[in-house]
Amino acid sequence: MLDYQEFVSNSHSLLIAPAGFGKTHTISKCLEFTNGKQLILTHTHAGVASIKEKIRKANIQSSFYNVETITSFAQKYVLAFYTGDDIPEQEDSKNYYPFIIEKATELFKSKLIREIIKNTYSGLFVDEYQDCSLEQHQLVLELSNLFPTRILGDHLQGIFGFNSEALVNLSVPEEMADFWQNRYALEIPWRWKEKNETLGQDLKKIRALLENHQPVDLDEFSSIEVNIGDDIYRGTNYNKIFNIFNQENNLLILIPESSRIQRFSLWRGTVTAICEPV
Repeated sequence: MLDYQEFVSNSHSLLIAPAGFGKTHTISKCLEFTNGKQLILTHTHAGVASIKEKIRKANIQSSFYNVETITSFAQKYVLAFYTGDDIPEQEDSKNYYPFIIEKATELFKSKLIREIIKNTYSGLFVDEYQDCSLEQHQLVLELSNLFPTRILGDHLQGIFGFNSEALVNLSVPEEMADFWQNRYALEIPWRWKEKNETLGQDLKKIRALLENHQPVDLDEFSSIEVNIGDDIYRGTNYNKIFNIFNQENNLLILIPESSRIQRFSLWRGTVTAICEPV
């Protein structure tokens, strides 16, 4: 089990948090061991909503935290303090958002703005760190000079990379700087606890194989049924397939083409399927 108090006590901490291992829950638990108002940054509005919901369920007062996307947080300071007249139009997202991150990082070096941020917040959490561009990473490094900073992510889950920007690599010590000295990892697949623990453990084993660049033979895992029958790809007999799925208590569906996810998402059976492109 993660020692929450130890994790938040470091000036720089890195948590490797695989999907389903309780990352968002961890953020809410960590707030119980921090002082002052914490800034929590993530990448998407859906991520913001998810974190807020989990924290509300933990009955933590809203005055103890603020959750925003990285770009919205940076944008506030650029629009308030940047004196240039060369800000791209927001509709020009390819140039606007990189500009905002770059100028915010510069502004965060200003003594005045640093004092404003330090007087507002006592610490920082950054979620889904594997999706940070190198420029966003530099912004976080600048903020990490102001107060204790904890980053959470998983090097096996990087999916965004807007505008073909290079992403930070959580596995490279040079890139992670001081965070590398205080690394932690979540170990328990809570999403499948008391539901389908065998599946959770099998996914954990598969993860270990992937991390060690070992081949994965799905036939070796009892909780995973491999079906490459023609029906599921030709789309000729989905009702029959869904009825089979409906008999399962917990199911992970891996789909090789993202265009087929919608067909599964429209299913209204009792099984909740997690659909991801292979």
